[in-house]
Amino acid sequence: MAKIIDTHSHILPGIDDGAGSWKEALCMLKTAQAQGIRRVIATPHWGGPFGYTDPVQIRELCFTLQEKARRHNISVKIYQGQEVMYTEEAADRIANGEILTLADSRYVLAEFYQGIGYSGIFRAVQRFTQSGYSPIIAHAERYEALKDIGRLEELRKQGAYIQLNFRAIGGKWHDFTTRWCRKALKEGFVHFVGTDMHNMRTRKPETESAVVWMEKHLEPDYVKKLFLKNPEKILRNERL
Repeated sequence: MAKIIDTHSHILPGIDDGAGSWKEALCMLKTAQAQGIRRVIATPHWGGPFGYTDPVQIRELCFTLQEKARRHNISVKIYQGQEVMYTEEAADRIANGEILTLADSRYVLAEFYQGIGYSGIFRAVQRFTQSGYSPIIAHAERYEALKDIGRLEELRKQGAYIQLNFRAIGGKWHDFTTRWCRKALKEGFVHFVGTDMHNMRTRKPETESAVVWMEKHLEPDYVKKLFLKNPEKILRNERL
């Protein structure tokens, strides 16, 4: 079984649209562990309809969930972070300690409103990098502005990294989003994958189909980078 570090999850209960209770959060972790996930970065939403959660509260919830997991014989290690809905002042708010980076690194998990144009994403990447941060574009498969796959390479040259969701990669071959994800992976334009798990009903941890496809169609070293080596660089605050 592949060992995986999950870079995108909503496992903390009661602060966004993620886990609804401690019981559900623990069930999500247990399910993730059974699929090979050994470490997970909790990334509750910042901005948009979910408000502006205090980083202190996120750290406290991570600590509490870690303790509860230990008591339930779940060995997954939890790190704190946030998924940042981009605004012009986001980089300044990170610098002021109002928003968490991933595991206190220079990496920021950034998302955008669905209708954003490519120029908006490009400017956001520049804004983050000019402020000293390394933006990771969350669930990049969702943005119409990135359907021209060559734009992923352009964004990488500007200092951005790309994250895709396991579920999108593991979908049906005839689904456009799944085909796009697989092409991006074959081109080597993807740097991180995540469950983006929110609950145990509609958005539970779901990695198996994607892992099977990736291990069959991608070079083993690239798969290991996606699952383990690249996320470890986040945790150590090292450059990819």
